[in-house]
Amino acid sequence: MKGRKIIFSPFEEAEQVYDTIVVGAGPAGLAAAIYLARANRKVLILEAEKPGGRLLEAKLIENYPGFPSISGHDLAEKMVRQASDAGTKMLYPARAIRFELSGDPKTVWTRDKEYRAKAIVIAIGVQRKRVEIEGAREHLGMGVSYCPVCDGTLFRQQDVALIGDDEETISDGLYLSDLANKIHFVPGSLTPHYRQESLDRLIAKGKTQLWQTYQAFEIVGSGVVEGIKIRDLNTKQEQTLNVKGVFISGEKTPITEMLAATGAKTDPLGCIITDEQTQTNVPNVYAAGDATCGRKYQIAVSVGQGVTAALNIIRKR
Repeated sequence: MKGRKIIFSPFEEAEQVYDTIVVGAGPAGLAAAIYLARANRKVLILEAEKPGGRLLEAKLIENYPGFPSISGHDLAEKMVRQASDAGTKMLYPARAIRFELSGDPKTVWTRDKEYRAKAIVIAIGVQRKRVEIEGAREHLGMGVSYCPVCDGTLFRQQDVALIGDDEETISDGLYLSDLANKIHFVPGSLTPHYRQESLDRLIAKGKTQLWQTYQAFEIVGSGVVEGIKIRDLNTKQEQTLNVKGVFISGEKTPITEMLAATGAKTDPLGCIITDEQTQTNVPNVYAAGDATCGRKYQIAVSVGQGVTAALNIIRKR
């Protein structure tokens, strides 16, 4: 599973509508994909980082049935290979950053492309990073966006803020630099995760002002975004930038909040609410694994939920 991107597929990239898109390639997502693909469904997995999810962090697993002792990495490899052999298509890194779940087919956007499917399985695991910027939730869709490709054209020749500290953030900035009048880039970290050469390429576009040591802490506006407040991490000095849009990028993207914006119910902790059949309140949208919380985060439980989601999709289609 080395490298930046793999595609396992017996069918073509040009395929427009999948039977199911699985968001996340941890145990729950891989289990769902295996069952669906073996039932001759066209399945796409979108994985934000590396296939295997939290399995990759487990040095030794001794309670998974059939394997008295196995490393998380080895178990993940076996699951990924089985999904591949069954006919699943897998893309990574491919972070889901926007959803449209009310229609048929449903749509999932990454930073590169949009993908459509008749059913969705959300298997994103535990969201470790959350956006802690006051006003971000209130202004979602009213100037706050997690998808430059989706919403960038709404801010042509306007000043925007870009928040994030990784390579995905730089990619978003490069895209926005062809649209916006000015980009206020606020990494929010003294030790960013992007390469210097990537930053240099963005700055060379001539549209970006870097606020190197600053962190965004509040988005302001009456109904729509009118500005963003930033604070120097060293001096604690504060100031307000006048912007019409705020793009939040990289690992700070809160998928469960975006799902909630589409009508999918989540609890106050951000856990996705499902029924006993793992279906959310949105028809043909399922959630499985750690994203549903309350299940003690066991691999076997996640696998079982992924299988349950797959079997329900198979029965309906």
